[in-house]
This record gives sequence, structure tokens and C-alpha cells, in this order.
Amino acid sequence: MRTMSPNNPVRRCLFPVDDLTEQAKIDNFANVLRESIARDREEKKRKFNFDFENEIPLDGVYEWYRTDGVNDWVAVKKDPCTDVIKEKPDALKQLENESTPRTNKDEKMPLLRKRRKSLGLVDDKGVRRKISFD
Repeated sequence: MRTMSPNNPVRRCLFPVDDLTEQAKIDNFANVLRESIARDREEKKRKFNFDFENEIPLDGVYEWYRTDGVNDWVAVKKDPCTDVIKEKPDALKQLENESTPRTNKDEKMPLLRKRRKSLGLVDDKGVRRKISFD
């Protein structure tokens, strides 16, 4: 008996599907899976402005640079602030003023005081005892 090599695409179906509806469900699932993969590729292509199938960088938010590896790419997100600053030099001050986070120094925080340790007073909740280890 011949053994099947892992590279051989021929496979036997151990449990043949007699019902056509089962085969239709399997085909439908395969089609849905292919459509989902295609949708996911398009979404990632738009999100990262890179064609992952052809390995071509596209225009968009990220700048792509090839590294030493054959299929290695590095993405750097473009800073929209630098584009605005190049166009308008006064935009830097305006941008800093808009992006500076505000602190709540105006709102007064209540003054927190520590409890005084009064050694002489004992509450009714607790009892003072001396412990000796003689």
C-alpha cells in the first residue's frame, strides 16, 4: 500500500456527505469565510494605507519604509501638526495652547487633616492592655 506524502493534494473523504443540504452548508460557509477575509483585507488596506497583497504603500496617514528584510516594512504615522506648522508659522502657538491640558488648580481641594493620637483616651470600642512575655 502506498503512503500519501504531505505534499499530495489528493485526500480521501472518510465520511461522505450523502445529503446535498450539508454540502450546500459547507459551500456557503466557505463563501462567507472568503468574503469576510476579503472585507478584512480591504478594511486593513484603508486603515493602514498599505496594499498587503502586492506590498505597495499607498497615500494616507502612515509613511512606509522598507527595512533590511525582503518583506519587512516599517510604518511611521504622519504628524498632522507638522503639516499645519509648515503652512502657518503662527499655528504652533495656537496648537500648543489648544493641546495644553488644563489643571484644576482653580478648584480648591478640601484640606485633609490627620487624626491626633491621644494616648490617654480609650474608646468604648477598644480596651488597652499591656502584654508581657514573662
